[in-house]
Amino acid sequence: MEKIIIDCDPGVDDAVALMMALAAGEQLDVRGITTVAGNLPLPAVTRNALRILSFLGREDIPVFAGCSRAIFPGPARLSSVHGADGLGNSGLPDSELRPAEQHAVDFIIDTVLAAPSEITLCVLGPMTNIALALI
Repeated sequence: MEKIIIDCDPGVDDAVALMMALAAGEQLDVRGITTVAGNLPLPAVTRNALRILSFLGREDIPVFAGCSRAIFPGPARLSSVHGADGLGNSGLPDSELRPAEQHAVDFIIDTVLAAPSEITLCVLGPMTNIALALI
């Protein structure tokens, strides 16, 4: 079973990727989901990750909020691409879940160092969390 951390900025594309990863059953062991500002600001993408997990009944997977801005400014994100809520205005209900207290970068570092060569990082969003973890 592949142990993974999914680093993402859940808009529609990352929502589909999360659903596919979580549907993989015995093939993937999702150790955590880390969020990064990208498609929307950090609070919105973190909220979307929690909404997706609740919808799928996967409250066992922790979500860690990460970097709220890019290291270098990039192009502006448009809500017209992913909808005002980032999930295509899907109407997915809010979650009772809350993000973990630990920062995403610290979670990535701690998890990878605790199991060298055993964790695969699946990076779906801006690579800010990964860059800071490497630094």
